[in-house]
Amino acid sequence: MDATDLDTFIDALIDDLTPVPARDEDRTLFHLLDCPRRIVDEQALLAVLAAAVVARNLVDHVIAQAVAAAERVGVPARKHLRTGADLLTSLGVAPGAAHRAARVGRAAHMLPALTRAQRLGGVGIEFADAVGKGVTHIHNRVSLSDEDRAAVVTTLMIQTTPSGVDTKAREIAIGKAQSQPPDDGVVPVAENSDLNEMTVVQTEDGRVSASLDLDILTGEELLAALDPLCRPVPLPDGSPDPRPTGRRRADAFGQLLRTHLSHSQRPMSGGVLPHVTLIRPTPVGVDCLGFTGPVSTRTAELITCDSTLTSVFVDGAGAPLDVGRAERLFTPLIRKGLAVRDGGCAHPGCGRPVSWCDAHHIQPWSNGGHTSSDNGVLLCRLHHSAIHHGGWQVYLGPDRHPWFIPPHDPAGPQPAHLRSHARRTMTDLPTAA
Repeated sequence: MDATDLDTFIDALIDDLTPVPARDEDRTLFHLLDCPRRIVDEQALLAVLAAAVVARNLVDHVIAQAVAAAERVGVPARKHLRTGADLLTSLGVAPGAAHRAARVGRAAHMLPALTRAQRLGGVGIEFADAVGKGVTHIHNRVSLSDEDRAAVVTTLMIQTTPSGVDTKAREIAIGKAQSQPPDDGVVPVAENSDLNEMTVVQTEDGRVSASLDLDILTGEELLAALDPLCRPVPLPDGSPDPRPTGRRRADAFGQLLRTHLSHSQRPMSGGVLPHVTLIRPTPVGVDCLGFTGPVSTRTAELITCDSTLTSVFVDGAGAPLDVGRAERLFTPLIRKGLAVRDGGCAHPGCGRPVSWCDAHHIQPWSNGGHTSSDNGVLLCRLHHSAIHHGGWQVYLGPDRHPWFIPPHDPAGPQPAHLRSHARRTMTDLPTAA
């Protein structure tokens, strides 16, 4: 079989999926999938489903093997591409799937038992990739002979899901590392920074998912940095912080990133200091972030309050029209004034340090608000988000200090307004400082 035979199969499948008038005597695959008959077509549907899964597994295996073969003979370089994954991407394959196929293809010769199962269509490429990653994970921690590797592959292949393979691989790696006698010349696994890994992927709903595998020292540094930022922050009424531990940890990690990006001694990227870039199409369009894509208007308003951001206005073709407006951002002098007045995050009950805070426009810049101390308030990112997304409101009171209005039903009575954290006292008297 060669490409001609594959083309013949593909053409026949396309023909069978082409919409045509239904006739009982010559029902095609299109009719079975588009208008199945109850009970009568049940077995046919199950058979098609099983055959299609096997065919998908076989096609994925062919793609993985073909891209590995293309790399071995130098096809990507002759196409001015770096890797086989780039070659697949140029053919329309999603980047994540392209890199997975290239990984599986490169590892095939080291995992013969797995490759045999793929040739029979019994193993999907996601599962095969998980087995390959699992073997690599174990091999990086303990040396594996050919017999050991074959036994590990067999053990991993009887798992039912890719996540189960990952869990089992980590379990095997720990067990083998503990059973081996210590070697004075070998760095312990827990202390080996060569094994450090971090994956960062954008999910289908636009969020970013990350996982870390760190040596014990780097992990200790991370935990030490997160510890003071993870502590619960009581609500203004004194009730406990409602955020679960995972949310507080994520908020703390975000604060570490913002602190890093606001520091002048950070590494440069492309000749400039790294920072968040908001791309704003004009006259109309959806705001986008440089790395992670489209954001809502509310989130765009949230991040435009932060001085570590650059707004880039582009035309309909994406060409930059205007890069930032310095007068939109709070100057160091105004921030110093806000620091004296607010003493940190002004949200009632918070008071996080000035260095953790964004300067927020009380009246948004887009609505004619000025960049001034009377139109600014310092807020940590948690409470900055509460203003933009959580229904909280802030205004400058007659005392020229921020006052806050908790979330409420617009049709119901308005709750009592709360003084800023720097102005909280034990009394509700209007004249209280």
